[in-house]
Amino acid sequence: MTEQNKRIASAIKDAANAEQAAGTERKSAATRLVEMAMKKYGFGISTVGEAYALPKSGPKIVALLRGSKTSLRGQLACEYFRKTRKAAPQQALADALAVLDGMAQESEETELYLRVAKHEDEFWLDLGDKLGRAVKITSRGWSVCDEPSVLFKRTVLNGALPDPVPGDLNDLWRLLNVSVKDRPLLAAWLVAILFPDIAHPVLAFLGEQGTAKTTAQKMLVNAVDPGPVPTRKPPRDPDSWVTAAAGSWLVGLDNLSKIPDWLSDSICRAVTGDGDVRRKLYTDGEHAVFAFRRCVCLNGIDLGSLRGDLAERLLPIQMEVIHESKRLTEEEVRNRWDEAHAGILGAILDLTAKVIRLLPSVELASKPRMADFARILAAVDTVMETTGLEHYISKQKMIALDSLSSDPFLLALADMRSNFTGTSAELLARLRQDKPPKDWPANARAVTTRLKRNAPALRKAGWIVTEDGAHNQSNVTRWTLEHPESIRNSSSSDSLSSSDHEPTSNTSNANGESQDDRCPQCDDEGCAWCSIEIAEEVRL
Repeated sequence: MTEQNKRIASAIKDAANAEQAAGTERKSAATRLVEMAMKKYGFGISTVGEAYALPKSGPKIVALLRGSKTSLRGQLACEYFRKTRKAAPQQALADALAVLDGMAQESEETELYLRVAKHEDEFWLDLGDKLGRAVKITSRGWSVCDEPSVLFKRTVLNGALPDPVPGDLNDLWRLLNVSVKDRPLLAAWLVAILFPDIAHPVLAFLGEQGTAKTTAQKMLVNAVDPGPVPTRKPPRDPDSWVTAAAGSWLVGLDNLSKIPDWLSDSICRAVTGDGDVRRKLYTDGEHAVFAFRRCVCLNGIDLGSLRGDLAERLLPIQMEVIHESKRLTEEEVRNRWDEAHAGILGAILDLTAKVIRLLPSVELASKPRMADFARILAAVDTVMETTGLEHYISKQKMIALDSLSSDPFLLALADMRSNFTGTSAELLARLRQDKPPKDWPANARAVTTRLKRNAPALRKAGWIVTEDGAHNQSNVTRWTLEHPESIRNSSSSDSLSSSDHEPTSNTSNANGESQDDRCPQCDDEGCAWCSIEIAEEVRL
C-alpha cells in the first residue's frame, strides 16, 4: 500500500471512531441509566402492581423501583455517578424508571412477601440481612437458606434478625413480667406470626404505669420483625394508618388510651386480611393497592370502651406489678435481650416446627372467632403441656362482657331482665330514657346497627339473639332476644323436673350458691350481668 493510501485509510478510521464517539455522547442520561439497569437486573411486577428489579447475580434481594431503602432509583443514581463522576439528572432518573416500569408490566405477576411467607408446605422468615437469607420452617425443623424459594420485599421499617440458634423460651419469660397462665398465649401468638395466611388476634399488653408494657411489646416485635421503630404512636387518621401498616409485617402501637371507631375498624381489617386503596402520588387517577394482612400489638393502661368486633379479636395480657427490687435499667434490659435474642428466636422456630407437625391432628369441639389461632394454641398446649386454650376462651368471654357493659343501651337491655320479640323501633321505645345518655341510639336504624355489631358478644354473654331478616308481612326485621336469666331459669326447671331432686355438687358455698355461677364482673355483689354463666367445657 502506498503512503498516500495509508494516509487515506487512517483518515477514514479516525472519522469512523469520531462518529462512534459522537454517537455515544449523543445518548441521553436516561438511556444510559436504562442500559445500566438492564445489564444488572431482571424486572417483574407483583400481584398488587409493584414494579421491582431482581439482581441477575449475587443475593436475590428485591429492589422496588421506588419508595424503599433498597429502591432501584437510589442504586441507579449511585451507579451512574461511579461511571460518569456526575450526578444523574432527576428528570433522567424519572424517565429511566418510567421505561423500566413499562418493561416490568410486561412480565407475569409474582407474589412479593414482607418478612414472612408460605410456599407449599414450607414457611419462611426473612432474616433481613444483606445476603438475602431466610429461615425455612417445616414439620421436620428449620434451617437458614441462602437462596429462598420466595421473593421478599423490604422497607425502611424492616431490620435484620440475628442468626437463630437453639434456645429456650424460658429466656423470654425471664425478661417478661407476665403470669404463667398467659405464657402459652404469648407463645402461640409468636408462632402464629409466622403463619401469613390466617387471621391473627390483636395482642394487647395492659397494666398500670411502670409494669413494662412498652418494653414487653418491643421485645415481642423485635423477636421476629425488628425495625428502627418497634412501637409507634397511634395514627391520627386512616391515611396515617395505611402508611404505618404497609411498612412492616408486625405493627406495634404504643400507649393507647382510647381507640376511635375508624382505628378499631382499620385494625380489624388488618388482622383479617382486608386491604385498602389509595391514589398514587403524582397521578390524577391511578390507584395503589395496599394488602393489609398484618399482625398488630398494642399497649395501654386502659383502652376504654371497645367495639364488639375488635373485642372479639383481642388477646389481652395483664402485666404484673414489678417490685422495686426486681426492676431493671434500660441498659440491663437491652443487654440481656441482645444476649438472649438469637436463642429466643431459635426456640420460637423450634416450637413452630412442632406446631406445624401437630396441626393436621388438632380438632376443636367448638371453634371461637379466631379459629385458626385457637388451633395453633391447642397445638402449643400439647407441646408445652399447658391449658392455654381454656384460658383464652375464658378471656374472650370476659372481654365480651366488658364491651357490653360499656354500652349504655346494652346495659339498659340487660337491666330489663326479660325476653323481647319485636322490631328495633319497638325495642327503642321499650327502653326509652327521659334523659338519654351519650351514645344512645337516635333511631331504629341505629338500634339495628348496634344489635348486629354486638350480637356475637351478646351470645358469648349467654343471650340468644336471632332476627328474621325482614321475612314477615311488614317487611321489617324482627328481633328475638332471650335474656340469660330466662334461659338459665328454664334450664333449671327442666333439670329439677327430670332429676328427682338429686343432691347438688359440692362446689356450693356457705350460702348454697354454686361457685361456677358467681359473676366474674362483680363476684355477685350485684350488676346487670350477674345472670351470665362463664364456664364452658373445652374439649380437643
